[in-house]
Amino acid sequence: MFSKEWFVYVFGRWILLSGIAGAALQVLLREKWGIPDFPAFLLNQLMLACVFWYVDKYIFQRHFGKVKQLFRFPRIKGQFDTRREFDQITEEYTQLAADFNRDPDVPQAWLNRFLDLYHSVEMMERILRDKGINVDLELHRIMEENRKRGLYES
Repeated sequence: MFSKEWFVYVFGRWILLSGIAGAALQVLLREKWGIPDFPAFLLNQLMLACVFWYVDKYIFQRHFGKVKQLFRFPRIKGQFDTRREFDQITEEYTQLAADFNRDPDVPQAWLNRFLDLYHSVEMMERILRDKGINVDLELHRIMEENRKRGLYES
């Protein structure tokens, strides 16, 4: 817990930046603009929160890479393994293909099946992450390969 990064964050970010900025802003609001202490304090906190939301978000980006995964669907109850989920993906794809081939120009006819497939793929990703697989590293490799092949717009 008490790493070098922790000390830099606590003393640099909290004490130095928030403490000094907060005190200076409090004086400015109270002395220069005549806002009473408590409302000035609340305004001070709101203004600092608006700024430090982005500062903290930047600071913790690399620390919380695993936490900031964005999944569209909630986690399904139960224990799952890769074989079960692979079979689920196969089933969902088969159903999507059948609905899609019936009417490819009408997305409403197959959209539900598409999202079911997406959900199964997302669940596989969760299973892999739970097993400690570095999905982000592989994703980065794929993106780099595709970038080198000129597949992305920018």
